[in-house]
Amino acid sequence: MRKIIQRIIFILIIISIIKFIYLHENYFTRPFDPKYFGELYSNSQYVIGERSVGGIGDDGLYAFAGYYYLFQGGDVSAVNFEHPPLGKYLIGISILIFNNQNVINVIYYLFILFLTYKIGQILIKDNMWSMLSVAVIALDPLIQDNLIRSLLDLPFSLFFVASVYFYILGLKKPKYLFLSNLFLGMTFSVRFFPSIIFIYGYLLFIIFIKYRGYLKTYIKSSLLIPVIYLVSHLSFFIYHPSFVEFLRHKKWMLSWFTGTPAITGNIWRNIFTGKYISSTGKLLSNAYWIPVIPILTFMSIIPRKMFMKQKYVELGVIYGVVIINLIYVTFLTNGIQKFIMPIYPFIVIIAVNNLLYFYSIISSCRKTLLKK
Repeated sequence: MRKIIQRIIFILIIISIIKFIYLHENYFTRPFDPKYFGELYSNSQYVIGERSVGGIGDDGLYAFAGYYYLFQGGDVSAVNFEHPPLGKYLIGISILIFNNQNVINVIYYLFILFLTYKIGQILIKDNMWSMLSVAVIALDPLIQDNLIRSLLDLPFSLFFVASVYFYILGLKKPKYLFLSNLFLGMTFSVRFFPSIIFIYGYLLFIIFIKYRGYLKTYIKSSLLIPVIYLVSHLSFFIYHPSFVEFLRHKKWMLSWFTGTPAITGNIWRNIFTGKYISSTGKLLSNAYWIPVIPILTFMSIIPRKMFMKQKYVELGVIYGVVIINLIYVTFLTNGIQKFIMPIYPFIVIIAVNNLLYFYSIISSCRKTLLKK
């Protein structure tokens, strides 16, 4: 019966994906128009400032940047310096292969679902409930909306989830730690990601405390993070052959982000009410909010004795990553829902795992009472 339910959930997920792509076919089949995006950027707020009429959205900006980097050999510091260039290069690759900037999003999306299932198998240890976790991610309005926009959140989320997944595998086979830090480097090369310092420190701490024999391997594999970051900036060094200039560029990027005001606690208002305060101080409704989000989030942050036994270490890894990211989003961002996208698969998995855990306790107590 459980296998039948699992297959039904899987079929419903596939139907939902096909239906979404069919209803938004134009976003995946419309050829990329470099002239249109070039003119849009040239007349945007990034070039002519306040004189711009209408401006350009992030999806248009990243699409143009990806084309500019890959097809015109552009300097990555000339267009959209605010974020590292890897995600925009990948948009360029999508344009190169599919003549469309959005098709690659489907690949990210499918791999996120696959990794959610694999992590669910490790932590929940139940294929049916793991598949249900996948369904929650697959049907999430924000994640689906990212399918039709050339944004950085899907690749950022995929690489981060992959990094944590291979870290968990690396706790048994240390060769996977190289893949973990490979994907962590790719994550860092897609979007500005300051919480990487605390997350990396946490993962290193677990290795040091419980897997000290892997410490040398983990530190050695960590060199992949700066290497990938520097390689993704190769065109910068072609136009500016100076490491000092590169550091100035990164300082410039950092100063741009510190200029964006953080709204402490805004993410929790967003999670539990579906409303948030915008950068202009207005209270707005979150179009992607669904009632299940506060329930899942609440269930995911309930602490458990995850480090008391070896079999709970994997859960402790995921839980710690979620808490660190939530602290970062709470105090150092403006609290938009997209900032929890990278940890949302983990939130869902932990919530489902906790629900099953508490259900087993209730069920056990009930059986004890019935025996009496």
